[in-house]
Amino acid sequence: MSDNSDNSSIPGPEGDANIIDTDYEIGQDNIEASVGPFNLDIHNPVFLVSGLTIVAFVFLTLAFQTEVGPIFDTMRKWLTSNLDWFFILSGNVFVLVCLALIVTPLGNVRIGGRDADPDYSYFGWFAMLFAAGMGIGLMFFGVLEPVYHMAFSEPVGVPSPFDADGNLIP
Repeated sequence: MSDNSDNSSIPGPEGDANIIDTDYEIGQDNIEASVGPFNLDIHNPVFLVSGLTIVAFVFLTLAFQTEVGPIFDTMRKWLTSNLDWFFILSGNVFVLVCLALIVTPLGNVRIGGRDADPDYSYFGWFAMLFAAGMGIGLMFFGVLEPVYHMAFSEPVGVPSPFDADGNLIP
C-alpha cells in the first residue's frame, strides 16, 4: 500500500480495520483543471457519460420540438394520472421515517462520533431552513403568481398578454 504521509489524502482508520491492499489512489483517474477562479476535479468516466447524455437529450429535444412535444405531453399526463399515489406515498414514508428516527434510540446517534461538535447552532439551522424555504418560494412564486394573474384574471381595461389559445402575444 502506498505511503499516506502527506496531509492531502484521507487518513487511515483508527483501530482494527480490514484494509484491502491495492495500488489504487483515490482520484487517480480524475481530471484536475482550473477555469478562472474555479478549481475543477472531474471524475472522467462518470462526467463524460452523464455530460454527453444530458447534452444529447437537450440537443435532440431542441432539434425535434414538434416531434418530442406530444411525447412529453403524453408522458406528463400518464405520470400525473398513474403515479401520483407514489409521490404522495413517498412523502408520507419520508415523514414517518424521520418521526421514527426521532423517537427511537437511533435519534441519539451523533454523526461524527461521541466527541463531535455541531458546526452550527439550532438557531443557525433554523435560520438556514427558513432562508432556503423563503428563497425557493420567492424564486418560484415570484414568477408564477404575476403570470398566473395575467393569464387567468383580466381586470376591466387591462388587456391580457395572452391570446385565446394561451400563447404569449409578442
